Amino acid sequence: MKNILAIDDDPINRQLLEIYLKGSFVYKIVNNARQAIETLKTETFDAVVTDVNLEGDEDGIWLGKRIKSTTQLEHLPVIAFTAHMASHINNENAAAAFDYIIVKPVLKNQFIERINEILLQEHPSTTH
Repeated sequence: MKNILAIDDDPINRQLLEIYLKGSFVYKIVNNARQAIETLKTETFDAVVTDVNLEGDEDGIWLGKRIKSTTQLEHLPVIAFTAHMASHINNENAAAAFDYIIVKPVLKNQFIERINEILLQEHPSTTH
């Protein structure tokens, strides 16, 4: 089973992520971008799913760019899971931070299918 790191600062959205990920993936959910970076230093994941609008200066774009600029993590697909792409986020920022974007609302089975499609694109030899 593939291992997913999910990041969201909203408790209700973390519960939603748990419902969506449980049973289909091994997963860990953290509250913010700093926790995500610390977790990535010690654990291995197949993908990162993050909210874009995290509280503080370290939002989802900061996180995605940080992952992409770290040699050991640059292969890791970063997926934005967001209700909307805020006006302050331009296409260039999004492209530099995220490999894929999943827009809420989305049904659980659609979310799982999309994550699996992404993982297959990143790792074509992987079977599910």
